[in-house]
Amino acid sequence: MSITNIPVFYEGQDDLIGMLATSICSVCYNTESFINFYILDCGIHSFNKKQLENLKKKFNNFSIEYIPIDLKQFEGLEGYTQGNYVDCYSRSLIPELVPELDKAIYLDTDVIALDDIKKLWNEDLNGYEIGAAADIGYGKGFFRNATENLGVSKQHIMPNIGVALIDCKKWRENNVSEKMLEIARKYKGKLLIMQESLISIYYNNNNYKLLNNRYNMSDRLNEVKKYFPHITDEYLENEKQNVILQHLTPFKPWIYCKNSHNNRFLLHFENFWFFAKMTPFYEGLLNKFNYHTIMLNRSYEIKRTNKIIKLFGFITFLKIKNKGNKAVYKLFNIIPIFKIKSI
Repeated sequence: MSITNIPVFYEGQDDLIGMLATSICSVCYNTESFINFYILDCGIHSFNKKQLENLKKKFNNFSIEYIPIDLKQFEGLEGYTQGNYVDCYSRSLIPELVPELDKAIYLDTDVIALDDIKKLWNEDLNGYEIGAAADIGYGKGFFRNATENLGVSKQHIMPNIGVALIDCKKWRENNVSEKMLEIARKYKGKLLIMQESLISIYYNNNNYKLLNNRYNMSDRLNEVKKYFPHITDEYLENEKQNVILQHLTPFKPWIYCKNSHNNRFLLHFENFWFFAKMTPFYEGLLNKFNYHTIMLNRSYEIKRTNKIIKLFGFITFLKIKNKGNKAVYKLFNIIPIFKIKSI
């Protein structure tokens, strides 16, 4: 099927709705083409859907279609974090969910566009089923798990699937969706990063189109160069100057303003808030940021003011521990002797 509009998929749920709206605004703001947004609806309230529709008051170059996802089909699979969020597997179904599409883009909700997304759309997949950029955070732990537990080649560059260009036609022809879920069942308990691990197992030995990192730039240290020296710091610096899609990871700008690598402001921190302000969720995102800022500062103050006085350099004689607005003094770190309440 020949189409002129660009289909862009997201996974959507209520707890990420503000970031999703921000990402949509960034794509519409930077892209001249008409965008068909497809939201894999993993739990979005009708009110939030109305709020997303309100974005049409600002932009006239997009449509939104919601595709309900029954998460029960992923029961028994290993999900993200202790909450075992299995919605991540829904993106493996994208080509099957809209069978009339021959090609599609997938974006994580924490990705913002800083240039025309048509540049990604126009990339030639050269016969591959999927295209993605290298995960520059592919460090020692991930490399060891992939090569020792998942059977991934040491020559394989793990892609980051927060941004993906998919040949939907070939994907359907080769029944990749079911194969991905089969891999997820087989390697349950061994997947450190779900989609990246599945893709690396299936497309082992770099059997995918490696895209430039300007299509998926993150604010990480360059860990991957330890295994693939050609992905140099100089290359990544150049990509940063030409970034098209910024992946707001691992430090989220609605929580942090600086990263812990070099204590610098996050890449495109201001740009995230520029787009966030276009959404109906701006105040909520700002409140989250202010809350996290207060809590992080409080945690820092507690760590900074906790003191231990030792005898002979190793016996704890007195420990001063801050709890809320109280300083607790313990003799030998066991016997509370008094408390001081701050004003």
